[in-house]
Amino acid sequence: MEIIAIKGSPRKNGDSNKLIDEIIRGAKEAGHTCTTYFLQDMNLKGCQACYACKQEGPGRDCIIRDDLQPYWAQLHKADALILGAPIYASGICGPMVSYMNRHYCLLDKDWNVRVKPGIKVIGVFSQGRTEAEEYQEVINWFLSDFERRNMVLKDVIVKTGREPVENDAELMQRAYEDGRHLAD
Repeated sequence: MEIIAIKGSPRKNGDSNKLIDEIIRGAKEAGHTCTTYFLQDMNLKGCQACYACKQEGPGRDCIIRDDLQPYWAQLHKADALILGAPIYASGICGPMVSYMNRHYCLLDKDWNVRVKPGIKVIGVFSQGRTEAEEYQEVINWFLSDFERRNMVLKDVIVKTGREPVENDAELMQRAYEDGRHLAD
């Protein structure tokens, strides 16, 4: 399997990134390959609403020249997508929302999806609040954008509270197992 991991947390050692690392570890042990994008280190622009992706013809991927360019070709070949981000100020952190908005290019001018169906998605989120349901609507909103592009939600992991994620052996194991069984 070809897997793409998107790390949306600005903190390299943040909880959502650590959980993604566990998923990747499990996936690699199962023989899969993974490409990781750390958004904080990238020159990433938001959608410019230029509509170049909606021109006549077969459509095209986003034309914005930034560090996301290689991603589009990889996405068309990918079997799975791991998306992780913290919840800041009651919403998905900014770079991850910009990344999500750029997927507008995957819809042609007639709103047909231009990416292969069935790409598996694992969502990984962290939040300071201890109630897992507190931001469920925010998480659902974010992931629904990928589901509308014919991707299949495999699991959603939500790390709650301020305790370091390494102290939650059960959650770390769940992330690892998600990676091991991503092809199932």
